[in-house]
Amino acid sequence: MSEDAPSNLSRRQLIKASAATSVAVRSAAVVGATAGLVFAESHAQAAMISVENYILARLSQCNAKTLFGISGATCSSLFDTAVKSNDVSVVVTSSDLAAGQAADGYARTRGLGAVAVTYGVGTMGLIAAIAGAYVERSPVVVINGGPSALDLNVQNNLGSLFTHSIGHTQTDFVLFKEVTEYAVRVEKASDAPAAVDKALTVAKTKQRPVYIEIARDVWGTPCPAPGAPLNFTIAPSGNETELAKTIVANLRNASKPVVLLGIEVQRYGLADEVTALVTKLAIPWSTTLLAKAVIAEQTPGFIGVYDGEEAAPRIARLVEGADALLALGCLWGRQYRRLVQNSKAKIALAFNGAVKIGANPAQPASLAALVAALHGQPWTANPALIAQTKLRGLSFDDRRTGIAARPAGNEPGVSYDDVLRGVSDVLNDRLTVLTDTSLSMYAVGDLNVSGRNSFLCNAVWQSIGYAVGAALGVGIGQSRRPLVLCGDGGFQVTAQSLSALARENLNAIIIIIDNGLQGIEQWLLDRTYFADQSKQPARYLKMSRWQYADLAKAMGFGFVRAVDTASAFHQALADGLAQAGPAFIAVTVKPHDLPSGLPTS
Repeated sequence: MSEDAPSNLSRRQLIKASAATSVAVRSAAVVGATAGLVFAESHAQAAMISVENYILARLSQCNAKTLFGISGATCSSLFDTAVKSNDVSVVVTSSDLAAGQAADGYARTRGLGAVAVTYGVGTMGLIAAIAGAYVERSPVVVINGGPSALDLNVQNNLGSLFTHSIGHTQTDFVLFKEVTEYAVRVEKASDAPAAVDKALTVAKTKQRPVYIEIARDVWGTPCPAPGAPLNFTIAPSGNETELAKTIVANLRNASKPVVLLGIEVQRYGLADEVTALVTKLAIPWSTTLLAKAVIAEQTPGFIGVYDGEEAAPRIARLVEGADALLALGCLWGRQYRRLVQNSKAKIALAFNGAVKIGANPAQPASLAALVAALHGQPWTANPALIAQTKLRGLSFDDRRTGIAARPAGNEPGVSYDDVLRGVSDVLNDRLTVLTDTSLSMYAVGDLNVSGRNSFLCNAVWQSIGYAVGAALGVGIGQSRRPLVLCGDGGFQVTAQSLSALARENLNAIIIIIDNGLQGIEQWLLDRTYFADQSKQPARYLKMSRWQYADLAKAMGFGFVRAVDTASAFHQALADGLAQAGPAFIAVTVKPHDLPSGLPTS
């Protein structure tokens, strides 16, 4: 269920109190600038409010209407306050890792996510999810309750550890500094407003996670109430117009120009502006896998998704063969190493607040201001550029024209191509696809998704099982129905995430590719396994064969199917889409099968 729609869930009704306390704000915020970031500070004359309520009020102002997590001794005060609020709901997950994945999925679809788990034993389970959010530019706010001054004094002077301590004084703070853009510890209530405001501003302007640690004896103490909404404006550097002139000149002089779109286009809300830009330029355009569908793939000039070294040959030739490549907001993972090494002199990259053109030094620049400056440059389109590179169509098979079909083999089960084609054929503007790190990740770029923001993956961090955990946040954070593709290896890492999906009655569709194998690891280790049906996989990559459908049913899923033929899979998918609640489909895939196009040598 989307937060944008009325709730009919008893859980939601139970966790909300009848009314929130209205807080009168007596003064406007003072706007200041710190390290190029603009954030609001509350006046001393403002009405008073508890630290927990301050955090929740600011989250609500930032459209983060859900707090994910698992309550514990150091954060229970925050949870208790949240369930009495009309503005922020609490969604409890079945693991700390899943809480982070859900908050991350929410942030990617909603613009900001929030998560809280208990100190040490909870946060150390959370940290892998936050690291992925850091790498892939997802603004998650980690709210942690930390030791009090008394806790630290007793531990340091008497040797008695505080709860969940490993014996150091700032363990969580030090760890999360490595995987967040900004980390702060608050030991006095009077410091909370400025610390929280700066953290939220950094999260929104840098599009990365932040960490707020509140000493546990500070939670209920009063501080000034929030003032005006925070200002997340990113000021232009002043370099954007000259950079745009150079970039457009390079594109104009090129015979094979290409535009490559990255994830920052979505993170900074620039889809409309970038759609207008690529339409004006009429240059062949692509996206990275992480950024698939940041603008609608129906926009003229689309050549397909470029997912690096495993990209379809046709797309690789166009992107890697470009004599001028404009990369807007692109995050380069390992799979793009060949491109950046071989084409570095031809790339104009706008990313992370800077623009680098060829071998020239990077210059500070706002992505939004650069896009506007590019749009403002004079340009005469050449229709032949698109005509020469146009896709035959946008169906799964049309996008994969030129890729030799893989022989089906005589093993029982369904092929990867049948699964992916079946999913692609049912996609519409009411579905968002989430794909996991598995063998299918190399072909999912060819799914025929509908419209922008219709696809989500963990393509750079590549944490297996991520998609199942993230589906909770995606389903709550927006109105589209999540459809998850996950391998059995990844699913066994985060299977308990089904429990929260069922409890919240989210209409997610979870598809598990069951081949009894850590397939992607086997392919990376020894690809010849997939060319010889008699060959055994590495022993440590064999999966325990769970009864996946029974497990989903036990966790509360009403619609459950286990299928082992293409026709049964297609029918299960149609039936699952036709009903309103959460659906689970386990599809047996041939153990030696690969998506067409992946080499076996």
